[in-house]
Amino acid sequence: MSTNSIGHVQLEFMTTGTVRIRPSMRSQPLSKIGLFRRIRSFLDREWTDPIPVGVFLIRHPEGLFLMDTGQSPRCNDAGYLPRGAFLSGLLTQFTIEHHDGILEQLHKRGIKATDLKAVILSHLHNDHAGGLEDLVVEAPDLPIYVSREHWKAFGEHPFFASIEGATPNHWPKNFSPMVFDFQDRPLGPWKQSFPVTEDGRIAIVDTSGHVPGHVSVVIYGNDGPEQAQVTYLLSGDATYALDLLDKEQPDGINDDPMRAFQTLQTINKFARETDVVVLPSHDTNTPRLLDERVVYKPSGRK
Repeated sequence: MSTNSIGHVQLEFMTTGTVRIRPSMRSQPLSKIGLFRRIRSFLDREWTDPIPVGVFLIRHPEGLFLMDTGQSPRCNDAGYLPRGAFLSGLLTQFTIEHHDGILEQLHKRGIKATDLKAVILSHLHNDHAGGLEDLVVEAPDLPIYVSREHWKAFGEHPFFASIEGATPNHWPKNFSPMVFDFQDRPLGPWKQSFPVTEDGRIAIVDTSGHVPGHVSVVIYGNDGPEQAQVTYLLSGDATYALDLLDKEQPDGINDDPMRAFQTLQTINKFARETDVVVLPSHDTNTPRLLDERVVYKPSGRK
């Protein structure tokens, strides 16, 4: 667990267990043909070291927000995965205990799901939306934000979503999230964004590529003795780690590597224009980056 206060906003990183993946899933040199990248991942016989399955709890004057819900503690149970996800076990190995589940972690902090203002989903892969089922049982009216592009790709096509690494069989019954469209509100290099809070200090930006309609969250605040501005980018799976972002090297398990590459370029442009702490969901360094407020600086790419 890592926590930092940014003005009146408090940001906390929690891990719902760990996962090992094939190194070729983590990143590959850029190529235009997504199918070849996927084949390399399926043929890879090595495993990474365990990496965190991260969730962010954001305390804002308007309420408590979650970015993503992490993995389900039941993910390794027989029959948990949908039929279309038969290949998932070849690519991922999750380690998660009951107490690692997002609901249990919130309860440990004295928070009920009904206390949450909303959940912002970067995307619907099972390690980012696996906790939805438990949260919605406790809070049936919990608002859940999903981008329109992602909902059209995954939410409206459950079988395709299951092949792609989601678990639609464990989405809440009659799942009907708050599907949003980006607004003409520029944020850094992004021409559009979606403000989650009235003051605009929590906003969503498009970081597609890993999957269609993947989003990241930008948080603005004031901190330190001189109340200097601090900016955070919660990047989800837009990149698995800062070294890969710096190389502008997309992950290896998407079908649109050029769009993923363009997203990395946009994030780096943002980082050149703004002092920003970039926090990937699966980077082992994320707790330290948050604790120390380490500003990310791209190494010279234009």
